[in-house]
Amino acid sequence: MIGGFVGEWVRSAAAQSAYAADSAFLKVLTERVDFTVHQIPVLGRHLAALPDIIDGRTALLLLGIVVAGLAAEALARLALSRARVRTIDRLVGHSPLGAFGAALLLDIVALVALFIAGRVVLGRIGDAQGIGHQLGQQVFQALFYWRAFNLLFRAFMRPGTPEGRIAPVDDTAARGLLVALNWVVVLPLLGAHLGRALLTTGASKEAVSAAVILYAPVIALCLLWVVWHWRIEMAAWLSAMVSERKVGRQLKLDAAHRWWMFGLAFYAAMGVAAVYAALTESGFASRGLAMIETTLLVLLLFETLMHRITRHIVSELPMAGDVVADCLRLIARLYAIILIADALMVTTLGAMTAEEWAVHDRGAKIAAITLVAIYAFWRFVRFRMDSYIAANPLPSADAAADPEDEVKVAASRLRTLMPLLRALAGSVILVVGGLLVLSELGINITPLIAGASVFGLAVSFGSQSLVRDVVSGIFFLAEDAFRIGEYVDCSKVKGTVEGFSVRCLKLRHQNGQLHIVPFGQVGHITNFSRDWTVVKFNLAFAPGTDVELLRKTVKKIGTDMMEEPAFKPILMQPLKMQGVVDIKDSSLIVRFKFMARPKNPSAIQRMGVRRMYEQLPKVGIQFATPTMPFAVPGMTPAATATAATTTMPAAAAPPEPPPASAKAAE
Repeated sequence: MIGGFVGEWVRSAAAQSAYAADSAFLKVLTERVDFTVHQIPVLGRHLAALPDIIDGRTALLLLGIVVAGLAAEALARLALSRARVRTIDRLVGHSPLGAFGAALLLDIVALVALFIAGRVVLGRIGDAQGIGHQLGQQVFQALFYWRAFNLLFRAFMRPGTPEGRIAPVDDTAARGLLVALNWVVVLPLLGAHLGRALLTTGASKEAVSAAVILYAPVIALCLLWVVWHWRIEMAAWLSAMVSERKVGRQLKLDAAHRWWMFGLAFYAAMGVAAVYAALTESGFASRGLAMIETTLLVLLLFETLMHRITRHIVSELPMAGDVVADCLRLIARLYAIILIADALMVTTLGAMTAEEWAVHDRGAKIAAITLVAIYAFWRFVRFRMDSYIAANPLPSADAAADPEDEVKVAASRLRTLMPLLRALAGSVILVVGGLLVLSELGINITPLIAGASVFGLAVSFGSQSLVRDVVSGIFFLAEDAFRIGEYVDCSKVKGTVEGFSVRCLKLRHQNGQLHIVPFGQVGHITNFSRDWTVVKFNLAFAPGTDVELLRKTVKKIGTDMMEEPAFKPILMQPLKMQGVVDIKDSSLIVRFKFMARPKNPSAIQRMGVRRMYEQLPKVGIQFATPTMPFAVPGMTPAATATAATTTMPAAAAPPEPPPASAKAAE
């Protein structure tokens, strides 16, 4: 009870302290707002006195920096336009990156022209320590910063040359997005340099804060309008970069179409941060958000460039270039996340000092390097596994239905296990890599390992049948009891192995049904597709047949088939006669056999019967009377007609023949 009273008192005291702190903060903030608003008349008087501070010549030279710089850039761009178009047309077909680099270099020449013209005009403004020269330096820096970003945006958009365009948009969207991106850079740049210019001209900090409170909401509203006005064009840009082969495509498309929600929230926060910075005379939050904006813009351009370079890779099998591109994307994204976290924790929110964040920054960078190495290793492993799977396709489901074709009946053991090995390797790399990354981030992974062990033990006790299925499947796979494409008998069902998991086996019946059998219910597996098979079959001959002549003729047929290239790799022992197995009223039943590999023995049987049908009548050996009328070589029409009226006893055949290998074994 005493502990409860003490805890309640501590909570009440803490709540009162927090409330008191919030009340004090609101009081100070309200006082700052009132004080800053009262500085607006001071700001007005300072603006009215600007003509006395900056003379007409200096004002014209400040304007001349902008005019001369933009004119020099435009003239240089116009002079190099034909060279740019020719360069893009020549290189874009076989080297898109080369065309982009060459056009960018020509644009840099135009930026150099702007730099020279601006510096020439800046050099004509008075003393380097004077107010005019300092203002000129600020104007020149803002102009150069803006045009440098415009150079990058123009290099990606290319409104006039779609062949060299990097961004995946049409001409109309490219023009609109070029204007939008320029506004996104110019408006915050204008707000930052207006405050610096007022301080340079001698305005007090309070007056500058009043000016920021006045124009920061206007700039924020303009940025919100830019986001809303060009939301469709930017959504088209982002959606076009979503790959069809990546995981989570629909989620990424939804995020791309609704990007404007984040944009509105972000620029609204930038406006609030600018006003808050003016009131508290601390611009850390505003600078942090500006750093985040720049990072996101650079990341967008980098992602667009990587998409343009790798979009020619259309195969479902990941290529080496695609793997390298994904690793580079991961490096850029992780670095951007670290920069954004630094800007949020240290500059924007002030949750940590730079010294406190240094430890976390180092751990985050080591974790990022570890994650990139793990990801690169996994992509390499998956690339090799996918290459092997693509080079060794599985047998078709109707391989047994077309025995005369050269089809692949069964997969190799490695090909059979490869999907399972890929899933297992991915799981192991994910778990081990995730624990390593969490450890580098400073998270204690011992409770995670202990919790996973306890959870696994609980699952094993609660699902014994599942554990039995998994364990049985592991032993069946380890013993190589079956492979994909083989015909097996699992005591309850038969069929061709079509697939499996760690828990169950999928068998396709020859009539089309798919059986899914848990490994725990498999008592034994009889494999009809391994090593070799002996095929025995009976034929009926007419009474009085010369058995010795029949044996020699069949032996000759079997020897000839053994020497043929089509049957030599398959036949292990030639076709031969075993002997007479039965004598009936109108037929002599003789058994034949041969040994072959279980690839396609029924084709060998049919070919052997066909050759006996063609060659035995030529040496005087007649088959028993058939059940259906057909012409037999060597028989007279009268004998054929007589054969059509009688019935031949034949060996019994299974009503539902399995695939070739199983039928031959049976």
